[in-house]
Amino acid sequence: ALALHYGSVIAFATQVEPISPPQNPNEFDYRTYLRRRGVTGRSYLKQNEWISMEMDMGNSLFSFAYRFRDLLLHALSDCGVAGDEFGTAAAILLGYDESLPAQLRHHYVAAGSMHILCVSGMHVGIIYLLASFVLGFLGKGRKMAMVRRVLLLALIWFYALITGLSPSILRSALMISMVIMGELTHRKGVVLNSIAASAFIILLVHPCDLFSIGFQLSYAAVVGIVVLQRPIYLLLYMRNKLLDKVWEITAVSIAAQVATMPFTVYYFNQLTPYFWLSNLMMTPLSFLVILLGMLLLLVSWVPGLRLLMGKMVWACLRLMNVTVAGIDQLPFSLIKGVYLDGTEFAFALVLLLLLYLIINIKKKRFLMEMLVVSALLAGSMAVRSQRSSVQTQLVAYSMKNHTAFDFICGPKHLLLCDEGLLSDDSSIDYSLRGAWSSQQLLMNPCCYTLADDVTTDLMQKQGPLVSFQGLLLAFVEPGSDIEPLEQAVDVDYLIVTGKQRPELSRLMEVYKPLMLIVDGTVPSYYVDAWRRQSAAIGLPCQCLEDGYFVHDLSRN
Repeated sequence: ALALHYGSVIAFATQVEPISPPQNPNEFDYRTYLRRRGVTGRSYLKQNEWISMEMDMGNSLFSFAYRFRDLLLHALSDCGVAGDEFGTAAAILLGYDESLPAQLRHHYVAAGSMHILCVSGMHVGIIYLLASFVLGFLGKGRKMAMVRRVLLLALIWFYALITGLSPSILRSALMISMVIMGELTHRKGVVLNSIAASAFIILLVHPCDLFSIGFQLSYAAVVGIVVLQRPIYLLLYMRNKLLDKVWEITAVSIAAQVATMPFTVYYFNQLTPYFWLSNLMMTPLSFLVILLGMLLLLVSWVPGLRLLMGKMVWACLRLMNVTVAGIDQLPFSLIKGVYLDGTEFAFALVLLLLLYLIINIKKKRFLMEMLVVSALLAGSMAVRSQRSSVQTQLVAYSMKNHTAFDFICGPKHLLLCDEGLLSDDSSIDYSLRGAWSSQQLLMNPCCYTLADDVTTDLMQKQGPLVSFQGLLLAFVEPGSDIEPLEQAVDVDYLIVTGKQRPELSRLMEVYKPLMLIVDGTVPSYYVDAWRRQSAAIGLPCQCLEDGYFVHDLSRN
């Protein structure tokens, strides 16, 4: 499989399966995400289940660009940029983030600097400045000026191509292309018009990009900077030139953060309070890295010079990584669990629009509308908070190869799970934290395994039996000693887990349940057997591979 590349064609006979919808509340909708990119099915292939057709059916332009990017990645490595710094350099310079370690990615997210790893306007601007300087020898004549601008356009779009044509780089490339075209026709454009035109062109080609989080964040940030940066900057006057420059950079960060905050809260349920500190330190560093990195790629064929430049780039990257790691260690560097529902998200966007109208059109009459929308937003959040304060629920989450039962009382909750899930932060983030955020639960609950005995104010567990707010649950694990009793124990839910042969009749000699729950750790080839056996005796059955289960006690 490592020999495959963009455009490779393979043949296989395995069935293509549809992609499942979200199985838990507020979980990332991976099916819709793929569908908007033209993917509607998937198949897992073992080594002997597919063959390469030795064909290349990719777009020749993209194929060339990706191969050229691979050459540049090898050049970075050959110049002495290695380790975590290589992953950072590949992301910043070439838009390739496959080599970025997960822990380092988390540092950038927590520091509010993840946008630095996305190829965007700063990169295109530096390419433009460097190329303009290099092409300065062409002179200032009319014909030479036209040749220089055509070459600039070609270089900018070639760079956009090898970095993957993400929304941020497309926006930047289109905008600077409009500036260059304006110079050719001796016309000066309006920034907001250029932004809108670039968005229109992108959506004309790929309409589904409108629903892309990257597209939305990219355009929200640049519009926020254009509209809000100047008014924020004018709020404070600094006599000292250094302090004035610091405040100017901070104003840019604040403007971008204000514009993107509704999106980051709605999609990611988190806030990064130290974004201003991070951007204050990272903006000049990232500019230096991009500048030196571009020069390094240009001289990567010069033996002595490339190693010297490589050490300089590595040192700057090392400083960047250490900086974001340090900010990540600060208290409350990443606040999780912040939540907006769809209606509240719409209210937040209307507030941003009204703020724009007040600042740029100078219409103070919009203040009343702004107060009304703010009151509606606050009211919606207050009602949701009140509901969450009185909630009492048992939630059985749908997680493949994992057990996860949540016992919820108000904002407090206790998670009963398998040992593997305790150390699997990625699965918890993907499947559970969205649900916790939407219900305004604590992001770090008390966690216990099925082997633990528990006595808390939320629930009690002794052996296989769990008592919660009048409910009685019985967990049956593989290898459990099941001995028939003179009188079966009445339980509300009987939960079977793991790889155990379906023998419901034997379990019914010990427990008398109102419902059978088949856990996500049960293999698919056993699930149907549990369904059939429960249907045969008329026992309701909930298989968690079909989705999560909730018993809402607050409605009783």
